[in-house]
Amino acid sequence: MSSTKECFKGTFELLTSRVCLVPLIVGVLSGSLGAALHVVDKQHGGNLLRRYVPDDVVFNVFVVFGGLVAGFRTAHALSRYTDAAAFLHKLNACWYDAASTLIAFCRNSKAPHADIKNFQHTLVRLMSIQSALCLDGLQQRDGNGVGYRFEVVGAEELDEHTQAVISESQHKVECVFQMIQQVVVDAIDTKVLSIAPPILSRSFQEMGAGLLTYHEAKKLACVPLPKAYLFFTATILSCEALFVPWMIAIYTRGAFSTFFYTFSGVFLLWFLNFVANSLDNPFKKRRARWRLPRCSMSSICTCCRCSRRHSNPHLTQK
Repeated sequence: MSSTKECFKGTFELLTSRVCLVPLIVGVLSGSLGAALHVVDKQHGGNLLRRYVPDDVVFNVFVVFGGLVAGFRTAHALSRYTDAAAFLHKLNACWYDAASTLIAFCRNSKAPHADIKNFQHTLVRLMSIQSALCLDGLQQRDGNGVGYRFEVVGAEELDEHTQAVISESQHKVECVFQMIQQVVVDAIDTKVLSIAPPILSRSFQEMGAGLLTYHEAKKLACVPLPKAYLFFTATILSCEALFVPWMIAIYTRGAFSTFFYTFSGVFLLWFLNFVANSLDNPFKKRRARWRLPRCSMSSICTCCRCSRRHSNPHLTQK
């Protein structure tokens, strides 16, 4: 029942969004133009439009070219979307693997139990902050601040100095990453992590892979399609919306059929293009369709910002 309700909700959002409304309006206008041209042509014996339209071969080549442009644009957008989904899952896997291995390495530690618990709890909180900041950085919030809201585990329990350091950073993800590395190195010095160095290095490798994946994903969020290509695509589709009605009006027998075929062809190509535009940044809330955890974003903004200053994060003693 819930899946059916969500399906109807998603369909309604699509039909009322800019992705569907603009192609619908353009298709109706183009179809109306085609119907009007058909009526005028019939009033002049069916030979008026043939004086002004090009040969059929030119029309066929133009339509095929417009279809290829729209198809390439859609394929490129779909590729970005699937790559973004892959990066998202890989990013989460890297943070989880790094955290789980570091916690597992404490199992045979001879350090005091309080030190082990402090290390594990601090690590989990910093990893949670790191994951949330990565996802928040990828969605590239607009000026209105609309975006996903991510859950953070116990960020307010970190000491005030760490929270203050977090709040002043210009590179939050990289700084929290450095904090995690410092916590791990300190745990090695205090014998909380007494595992063999070759085995421990795997955790550092996973953390490095997570940061690398984050920056690979940022190219999808920060590097859009060149504006020259977007302008070229918009020009081709505009010419198609103006040119198709003239040809369809000649080869159809009635005004309604002229409207229908013109509307269908124009609407589909424009709809594909707007779907591709909506996926330009796959991580944005209004465009992506992934289910992500929601919570108060204020905890990330006020308690989980980081700076470049060196610090040794730890839990507040209560």
